[in-house]
Parts: sequence; structure tokens; C-alpha cells
Amino acid sequence: MHIFYTSSYDASVYLQQPEQNAGRDEILEVGKLYYGSTKDIARTFIKFEMNAISTSISQITGSWYAHLNLKSANASEIPLQYTIYTNAVSQSWIMGTGTKFDNITSDGISWIYRDGINTWQDNTQGGSATFVPGTTGSANAEGGTWYTASMASQSFNYEPDDVRIDVTGIVNNWLSGSIPNNGFIIHHGLTNEADNLDYGVLKFFSKETNTIYEPKLELSFNDATINTGSLLTVTGSADYDYKVVPTNLKTKYAQNSIITIRVKGRDMFPLKSFGTVFAYDQSKYLPTTSYYQLEDYVTGDIIVGFGVHSQLSCDSISNYFKLNLNTLPFGREYKLKLKIVDVDGSVTIIDDKLIFEIV
Repeated sequence: MHIFYTSSYDASVYLQQPEQNAGRDEILEVGKLYYGSTKDIARTFIKFEMNAISTSISQITGSWYAHLNLKSANASEIPLQYTIYTNAVSQSWIMGTGTKFDNITSDGISWIYRDGINTWQDNTQGGSATFVPGTTGSANAEGGTWYTASMASQSFNYEPDDVRIDVTGIVNNWLSGSIPNNGFIIHHGLTNEADNLDYGVLKFFSKETNTIYEPKLELSFNDATINTGSLLTVTGSADYDYKVVPTNLKTKYAQNSIITIRVKGRDMFPLKSFGTVFAYDQSKYLPTTSYYQLEDYVTGDIIVGFGVHSQLSCDSISNYFKLNLNTLPFGREYKLKLKIVDVDGSVTIIDDKLIFEIV
């Protein structure tokens, strides 16, 4: 199963706009550019409230993973190969109400200030910053401070610039209480920011966007259970020998609901026999290597992809899977696909316009 949580606060800070807040801007930026001899650096801060996430994790049996997802709005002058880093922020901050261009304020987080009043320079000696053990930041303790051990990264190599970083370790540290939850900082790394190379600017949709692409923390885990009871297994290939049909898919579902979709496997051409049960109604269970995929019907964006965390379950009635519709945008249509990997390794993708809307 996959559960998505939207960010509570986010903002970007800029070396060349050191006191300006951009908490209400629709765009988040991570970058490093030279304008002649002038260097500008952009870093992004994002925070998620942990109460609901902690409750969900407490109900999971087995392993779980957390990913930070950012949708690219634009990118300029980026190299073909680069890496961005994510750390846990080590001091509290306030989002503020400014934007980069229109509403110029200094009432929240900026390159110099954590909250419009207090600077990041909590400890200085002789004009240079000294960091609390286990934390780091820029040499002058501006642009944020963060825990060095709580780091994740994503490398790009001729790839799209959407971000999906595995931040399971950071979230675990927050849940254990070993460090406080002051959110994430996303940056190019101190070494890269200090060299003389351009890394361009990555622009992502922020919490303030009017699109469906606000930042999300994705919690994923395998909730599949297999208990086939007296059901028989399908045999042969899904292309020729048996048919796969969702039996209870509705056209509309309520926002913030958890739904169960039944998936029946049956023989394509069942043998005729005398009995009291219609042969075409007899369910058989699918291979354990059967998965679902959830897409946005209009954009085609994959929300939940085929994989171990979208494996189909099975009970004595049929195969099934659960969808958590929490935080998925309502008023939009979604499309389901099924993937069946048979015992002989053949793969069948079932794309029968299985569409529903969240209302």
C-alpha cells in the first residue's frame, strides 16, 4: 500500500536575497548559478507533521519506506549528471508569507534568519561559525543548519528532474525522538556549492501551487496477504487461457476513504458441466506476482507503480487490493491497470479503462 502526506510548510532561501522570505511562493528552488563572478545558491526547506504518519507506521507489520516526492516545474542550465542531497534540519524555522518577486517580506525563513528575527548563527567564535556536534552548514552558519548523519541523496544521469528520495532513515530518527522534526533541507551539498561550477536551477511545485503537484511524503509497505482457502489457481496465460476482471469497481469514491477492489480470475472458456453454479462465475486465484498501478487519468502520471508494495492479496473469495485515497486530489479521475506475471514468466498488462473519480 502507498499513503501520501502533503507538506505542512515549505520555502526556499537564496544567497543573493539573504533577508527575503519566499514562504508563500508557488515554486521551490534548488540550485547554484554564477552570474559573472557573482554566485547564487538556492536551498529548499520542507516540513511534514508526523502525527498521522506515526499513527500509520504503528499499524504496519513488517518493513516500510518513506520517500520525499517533488514534481519538477522547470529546470534550467542543469548538467547531465548531478546529485542533490536531503538532510534533517537541526533548528526550527517559520515559513513566512513572502514570495520571491511580488510580496517582498522578511517575516520568516531566509538565508540569514530562521524566523525573520533569529539568525542561523547560534554559535560563533571569532567571526566563524561553530556547529553543535553532529550538525553542519555553510561556513558562516547561514542558509540553514542540518544534521550530518541524517542524509539522503538522489543522483541523476540523463534522467528527468522529478525528485523521489528515500528518506526512511531520517523519518525513523524523527519517530525515535533521536532528533527533532524540523523538516528537510534539499541542496547540492557543501562541496559542490563551494566549487566554481554551475549546477543550474531546479524548480519544483510548492505547497502553494494551484496544481496537483504539491510536495508529498510517500509511505509504502507490502500489506498483501495470501489465504486462498478452497480456490483453485488459474493455469496458462492471462493472454489466452484465463480472464481477469475487477468485480466491484465503482465510478465514484468519497475523498479520504480506504477502498477494497476485488479482482476475479476465471477460465476464459470454462468446460461445460452439470451443476448448480454458473461456470463463468467461478473464481480462481491469480499468481502471487500480480500487481496494480494507479495513474492520473488526465495527465498519465503514475501515482502508484507496479511493484512489491502494490501486490494483490487473496482470500477465499478472490484476489483484491486496498487503495488509501487520503490526500489524493478530489474532483479528478484515476485509472487502474493490472499486471500479471505467470509462472512461465510471461507478462500481461490489463488496461481496460478501469476509471473512477474521487468526489
